[in-house]
Amino acid sequence: MSSALANRSDADQYLAQRIAVRDGVDVETLAALPAHELDRLLPGGRATFQHRAEVASGLLARRGIDPTSPAYQAADQAARDILARVDRLGSDHAA
Repeated sequence: MSSALANRSDADQYLAQRIAVRDGVDVETLAALPAHELDRLLPGGRATFQHRAEVASGLLARRGIDPTSPAYQAADQAARDILARVDRLGSDHAA
């Protein structure tokens, strides 16, 4: 993660990354913007980020998924392992 982005709050990082992906712009440029500008560029994004745990819990409950079940825990760990490998591969190719 870039130093400018790493120095921002988790919510600001989320907003900058979402905007960068959506608009195809450099995340470094967005990381330099003040928080109110990120909020303007992605209305409702901060609220979404702040309530992500409740939204995720609601979605799981609606689908009848028990996040405490062994099957869910195994799938969650497998997904985390894959994402960690992707992160490592990405950092190996950074110039």
